[in-house]
Amino acid sequence: MEMKEFHYQDGLRVSLFNLDHKAVPYHYHSEVSDLMYCSRGSITIELPDSGEVFTVQPGEVFQVPSPSRHRFVNGAPVGTPSRYVLLQIGVFDINFVPEAKRIAEQFAGREKTAVTDGAVYIEDRREDIARLAERFARTRPAELTEEEQADVVEALRCFASRGIGADHPRAAAHP
Repeated sequence: MEMKEFHYQDGLRVSLFNLDHKAVPYHYHSEVSDLMYCSRGSITIELPDSGEVFTVQPGEVFQVPSPSRHRFVNGAPVGTPSRYVLLQIGVFDINFVPEAKRIAEQFAGREKTAVTDGAVYIEDRREDIARLAERFARTRPAELTEEEQADVVEALRCFASRGIGADHPRAAAHP
């Protein structure tokens, strides 16, 4: 697994993940939710709290409401890399889950649900996300290849165009 963190400013954090067949460890966020865009291969998302497993194909988006425990797994055949772009809105936090091996065993062989509606909730950040997409279209972050840059721009444009201007309905309420 290769993670490239290249933008965290004004409450928008953008990262890119190239997945081999090692999963992102189980974790949860108290303050942000993960908005992901699959750009290559296939991504499987496991949500232990609800027992759900989703699969996301290239061009599709998925959002994990906070504070749901989750992990991202390469869902493509062994030997096929997968890639996703991750957007987080708000103050970044991450909490890793210690009983990861036991949780992973519960999901072995479980049926996956294909993502169909691809709704993501972007609060009031549509214009900020669109501006960020245009910025990355003009200037490639040093950490990214040209192909990765194109994937990031496409992902951010997708979040801005499909995003719903509200908080995720399943996200935890914060005082």
